[in-house]
Amino acid sequence: MPGKSAIRAEGIVREYRPPATFVVELANGHRVFARVLSGQREQVSGVKLGDRLNLEISPADFSNGVVVFEKE
Repeated sequence: MPGKSAIRAEGIVREYRPPATFVVELANGHRVFARVLSGQREQVSGVKLGDRLNLEISPADFSNGVVVFEKE
């Protein structure tokens, strides 16, 4: 939806579903399908079950999100 900013959240990886898709559980127990953008796919190899990931979730659809890898 134009004009709406994404919701930032942190969650724990519960499942890995190739290619580059995770099921992430948020602090409130809600599970989100989180995908990795194609330019960041090389960073997926370092993600394991139980790791914490930062997500951006659309306010229009709380079931899907995008993984945000912070630049180091």
